[in-house]
Amino acid sequence: MVLECGLGIVYGVGVGYDPLLVYSAAIFLNYISIILVVIVIERLLIWKPNLKNWIERKLSRGRRIIDRYGYLGILFGVFVLSPIQLAIIGRLLCLKPSRLYPALLGATIIVATAYLGVALGIFKILLQ
Repeated sequence: MVLECGLGIVYGVGVGYDPLLVYSAAIFLNYISIILVVIVIERLLIWKPNLKNWIERKLSRGRRIIDRYGYLGILFGVFVLSPIQLAIIGRLLCLKPSRLYPALLGATIIVATAYLGVALGIFKILLQ
């Protein structure tokens, strides 16, 4: 993944940039890349309507659950996958953008906060 925020935060703080500036820039750039990935997946689904129809048929049984709790899966899925991977999965699950984008923003903030803690050594202090 091109613009994952974790390594950018660790590098930026390690080089000596202001941690808050690095944190906000990493979230912004990662979120922009997430939006671009979702647009690419959307164009793929338009270009291949058979793929979209096949996915919708496979998801039809759980559509109500996906619509209701899919954003929580995206938010908590960040502990296993990266936000960009979750964006791809969320779009392929046909999550509504009104639920997908806020969940992806929350997931990006969780990842960025964890990496900022690592970069600043906060976890070393907390775990002693």
